[in-house]
Amino acid sequence: MVTFELIKQNQEELIYWYYPEGNKDERHGVIKVDLINESIDVLELAESDYVHIIKPREMNKLIDAINKSKQERGETDFSEYVTEPIRRMPYADHAMNEIAKRIRQGEIPKKGLQAWY
Repeated sequence: MVTFELIKQNQEELIYWYYPEGNKDERHGVIKVDLINESIDVLELAESDYVHIIKPREMNKLIDAINKSKQERGETDFSEYVTEPIRRMPYADHAMNEIAKRIRQGEIPKKGLQAWY
């Protein structure tokens, strides 16, 4: 679970602090939403968050399995292979997904929560 709250808002950007496990006793992370370029990114990882790099070889093994399953079901919309590593941050990614989803729905969330387990 991750919680987040809007700290700064202006015409160009939104700044959120996010808290893994809702823990405000540890250093928070910082997420920036660029309203001009319609992008979202982590400016600073929270103390208990981390970066996990998925190598293309590992990701492509998963893609092979997905494509095989699709082929067995007669589907033709196969997933494409990746050539660059994928960067994942468990808590920040969930917070950014929830923030982005709500913005797409026309809302600027003041605070929120995302749970996935």
